[in-house]
Amino acid sequence: MHAQPLHACPPATRAPPAPVRALYVHIPFCHTICPFCAFAVHGSRERLHEPFVASLLRDMDLAEPMPEPAAIDSVYLGGGTPSTLGVERVERILVRISERFKAAAGAEIAFEVNPEDATVEYLAQLKALGVTRLSLGLQSLDDATLRALGRSHTSLQAARAYDAAQQAGFDNVNVDLMFGASGIGAEPFRRDVKRVGDWRPAHVSLYGLDIEERTPFGRNPDIRAWAGAHREQQAEHYLWAAEALESFGYVHYEVSNFCLPEREGRQNLRVWSGCGYLGFGPGAHSYVAGRRWANERHLMAYETRLKRGERPIAFEERLTPVQAANEALLLALRQRSGLDVAGWEAHFGLAWGEQRTRTAGELAQRGLAAWDGVRLHLTRRGMLLADEITARLLVNDAQIAAPHP
Repeated sequence: MHAQPLHACPPATRAPPAPVRALYVHIPFCHTICPFCAFAVHGSRERLHEPFVASLLRDMDLAEPMPEPAAIDSVYLGGGTPSTLGVERVERILVRISERFKAAAGAEIAFEVNPEDATVEYLAQLKALGVTRLSLGLQSLDDATLRALGRSHTSLQAARAYDAAQQAGFDNVNVDLMFGASGIGAEPFRRDVKRVGDWRPAHVSLYGLDIEERTPFGRNPDIRAWAGAHREQQAEHYLWAAEALESFGYVHYEVSNFCLPEREGRQNLRVWSGCGYLGFGPGAHSYVAGRRWANERHLMAYETRLKRGERPIAFEERLTPVQAANEALLLALRQRSGLDVAGWEAHFGLAWGEQRTRTAGELAQRGLAAWDGVRLHLTRRGMLLADEITARLLVNDAQIAAPHP
């Protein structure tokens, strides 16, 4: 089943609420917590797994009814490291999802796997449970790079993980690659890209190393200094890799994501196109009918609230028309298809205006965007500045028109 068009789920504000089409399940455990990671994660200990799974199932049971019936066509188990869980616990989670939510025929069920867990036997068991897509957190195929990133697996384990996925019968595999590790030059990363290009997985996600403040890397002055001094090098890594992957036949369909034709990640498309989604597990986010909420990040707080019969919501908000319009703008500009200006205007009841027209023309003159007066999309170099460009195009309260009668 091919992914639906990007306009399938417009953001909910003036139009009827977009249907809930996707589920995200956050498994917080990691064998080793990466020093660059700012996600809701916890060290993996077997004794913690069963209480967590029991809480996760409770979380699903307490989910509020969806505003309208909708068939879920994307389920994504991420983390953390879902592959820290044994197959029996994964099966219980998938069974509860099938019991609790209506799944569409041909739904994509994606599962993140770390190389140290990727045996042929384990992956074959996942496939037998109905998992249709694997995402392998390889990051690199170079041992020095892996050490610089604080990863616990080796380049040999990374290569064997991809081989195991093939042997287990998966033809829909994503490979994560990361660039910008402290002290690592261009050549190891280029070798990684070329080797992955030879493998031809269905999908490649390409990430520059971000230094988050509240992480071990963020507290390391040497690593922060390296990152600051090598921003231009990171940009060149990205531009070179994007061009190389396209030469291998990949479509650059979002800032960080590349796929063989018609092999986009279903979860990606659903979230970026404004569909509703439900998130379960510590730190997981949900978005339904213009309302967004997030669960407790810390495992103990998450489990404690569920034991009391409470939903573990730590934060929630209802998007204003301004927020909804700006988020739709941001998500559209991160995608290769770009922004359909007339559709955006009609949906949010606002005008593009002369100022944005001038800005779009200026971006086109600088080679950062393509603009024909109808659609605005960023060039490869423009994608490096997606956040900065979006900031120049944001709307404010005064620019939102009165609701249509």
